Amino acid sequence: MQAIRDPGQPPAHAIELLERSLPKEIVLPAGRPSAVLVLLYPGEGRLHVTLTRRTEGLAHHKGQIAFPGGSCDAGDRDYWSTALRESREEVGLLGSPRRLGFLPPIFIPVSGFAVAPCVGYLPLPPEFAPQSGEVAALLEPALDELWPLEAWEDVPLRTGGAVRLPYYPWQGHKIWGATARMLHGLRGFLESQD
Repeated sequence: MQAIRDPGQPPAHAIELLERSLPKEIVLPAGRPSAVLVLLYPGEGRLHVTLTRRTEGLAHHKGQIAFPGGSCDAGDRDYWSTALRESREEVGLLGSPRRLGFLPPIFIPVSGFAVAPCVGYLPLPPEFAPQSGEVAALLEPALDELWPLEAWEDVPLRTGGAVRLPYYPWQGHKIWGATARMLHGLRGFLESQD
């Protein structure tokens, strides 16, 4: 992971790698269409990502760590429009990130969401104004902090059996489920380019 860890290698190098390798189109599986913004930005020579801890009062995924995002609305032009609208509503994102592409789509059986993970980049650390009704905490880990923490667990399925999924224990938070799967996918794209 030279592109992320080496302080002599600017985060811009990793961004160029992602822009070249991430798909620019996405087809969602059946389910309730939604999109999230996997927002990357530099800080102290490292690449950071924006996550939220959702409030307990939300209908879906309460208390979980997630990327800003949500359901597609009729007025959204595309998945990017959804991801940006939701990011502005949830964390007060200003400006428009550079569109790098999509991570593989994810279906979340518990809620029925089919998620388009939109990967974007801002050249400077953003200032956020989280919406307190949706966001209990804003998390901004550096990717090189998360990668060494990756662990795997067997998650039981309602239909029986189990599936092995990644998770990231970071600063007292457990980043798991769809969010961890997306982070693992991002890591795969970055490491495949080394």
